[in-house]
Amino acid sequence: MQQEELNKQLLTDMAQCALMALAFEQQSEMCGYGPTSEHKFLSQWITKAYKQKRFPRETAPTLEALIQMAKEKGQFAGLKASLVKLSNAETEAA
Repeated sequence: MQQEELNKQLLTDMAQCALMALAFEQQSEMCGYGPTSEHKFLSQWITKAYKQKRFPRETAPTLEALIQMAKEKGQFAGLKASLVKLSNAETEAA
């Protein structure tokens, strides 16, 4: 059970990092607030995080799934919504 909780925490941390990076880019006016801009930034960020192995290997399957979803569905993949859901996983379990 502890390993499962650790994995959830790792995914929560990863999702929060992605959302914070997006917010920072938007605040510094490097990324727009529209769905296309957000999708482009998040898909690039997730791909780079995966390739650079920024997060523990337990997050790899989720990153792979998000990358695949972004490739298949484009801006309609709902990356931001998926990351918001992952980032709130800790509060939903409590």
